[in-house]
Amino acid sequence: MGKVVGLAHIGVMVKDLEVSKAFYIDKLGFVQDDQNELGPTSLCFLSNGTCLIELVCSARSKTMEAGKYPQIDHICMEVKGIEELVDSLKAQGVVFEGEVNTAPNIRGGVKNIFFRGPDNERIEFFEYL
Repeated sequence: MGKVVGLAHIGVMVKDLEVSKAFYIDKLGFVQDDQNELGPTSLCFLSNGTCLIELVCSARSKTMEAGKYPQIDHICMEVKGIEELVDSLKAQGVVFEGEVNTAPNIRGGVKNIFFRGPDNERIEFFEYL
C-alpha cells in the first residue's frame, strides 16, 4: 500500500529565476541540483540538507503582482543556531517578521521566526529545542 513518507519538495512560483536562485544560494546556503526548461517554463531545484525547493519561472509568474503569488503559505526549514543565522541574514539586509519566538508546546519545543523571500514567499526557520 502506498503512503506519504516525507516532503519531496516545495514549489515556489518566482518572477525572476536568477534573483531567486541568488537569494537561496547566496543568503541561505542552498546549492543548485538541477535546472530544466519545459517550453517557456524554467524549473530549478535547490537543496540544503533534506530541504528541496523547486523554483518555477513561467510566463505567468514573470508578470505576477507582488503578494499575489506564491500559491503556498510558507516554506519551513529546520535550522541549527537560529539566533546566529538570523543575525547573519539581518546583516545582509534580510528583514524578519518580529524576533525569534520560543514555542515550548509545539513539537516538543521549538524556536521559530518568519521572513519573506524575493517574490514575497513566506519562509520560516524552525529549530528544535
